Amino acid sequence: MKKYFLIIITFLVLSELYGQCDSAYSYYSELPSNVTILVGDTCLFDEDIEVLDSLIFINNLDYDSPLELGTQTWFNGRLRFLVAGNYGNSAGVNDTIYTLPENVGNWTGLASLYLEWNRISVLPESFSEMENLQSFYINNNVLMTLPDSIGNLENLYFFDLGYNELDSIPASVCSLTNLTYLWLFNNNLASLPDCFCDLNLDWNNDDNGAYPYFAIGANMLCDSVGTCVAESEHFELSLDQFYYSFPVFAPQDCGAVSIDSKVLAYQFNISYSFPNPFNPETRIGYDLPQSGHVSLIIYDILGRELVTLVNTAQPAGRFNILWNGEDSFGNPVGSGLYFYQLNSGDFSQTKKMIISR
Repeated sequence: MKKYFLIIITFLVLSELYGQCDSAYSYYSELPSNVTILVGDTCLFDEDIEVLDSLIFINNLDYDSPLELGTQTWFNGRLRFLVAGNYGNSAGVNDTIYTLPENVGNWTGLASLYLEWNRISVLPESFSEMENLQSFYINNNVLMTLPDSIGNLENLYFFDLGYNELDSIPASVCSLTNLTYLWLFNNNLASLPDCFCDLNLDWNNDDNGAYPYFAIGANMLCDSVGTCVAESEHFELSLDQFYYSFPVFAPQDCGAVSIDSKVLAYQFNISYSFPNPFNPETRIGYDLPQSGHVSLIIYDILGRELVTLVNTAQPAGRFNILWNGEDSFGNPVGSGLYFYQLNSGDFSQTKKMIISR
């Protein structure tokens, strides 16, 4: 008798839990560690879950549940923040995103979306239906165009389009009246909409964190552009590709640059490895303001040289190289702290990275 009584009690408790969700929401008894409930309970909006499912399906991503994708923050049952960059670590996705699903516009509660380092070439027309989107980071993709309806994102505040393949910007972008940050560096832009200077941007200054409000270096803006752009102190400004941690002098490509890279570094610099920590490989970028002999060497914590990644003469420009976590004999090195050092002429700089096996 007690056994049946316990079964009935359990059934009633579960019924109450599942029944507490509105009809458009579903109850989740367990959540993976990448999911944060900012406000509310674990009744999550079905359409938000369906978009995550579609994203996984069309890109053949390896997840057992849509809640495992990237890093998610939910607010009163709606997906509010999604980090789905291809960073090579658990913070983002576990493989490359090539396509966004047509139902992505159903993320009407989404405020911030991070899609860096994927291979997305186009945004679906429904993307502009994400009426609450405030921050959109899609740098280091292969975007070739933006939908004409992009101007419908009236709450957009931060728009990062750096390091893509854009050759034009639709005039509707001028309708983004709340836009405060616009990064367009390292694309293929040869012209801008006539209304571009109508944007209410600070064309010349940085914020308190030294990030520019506007930057458009390393494009092909060689003919007439609006005064706001032509006279901007950030007309030839970019940020380093890997961590956006320092500014880079990036002239417009007007046929006068004689080296392969259209981005010229304004000073010697070695960027932080990405990802870091890493397993099994990481990428190291560096900038050379002048030609010369360059060496890039990996050391262990005792100062022993493990492998030389670069040892040759190179022209001025931006470079990056992949390290697979192996020494010069092809043996994988163990978990721990390592150092990488860039040397060129009188310049020498060392930074740290961590392998987590």
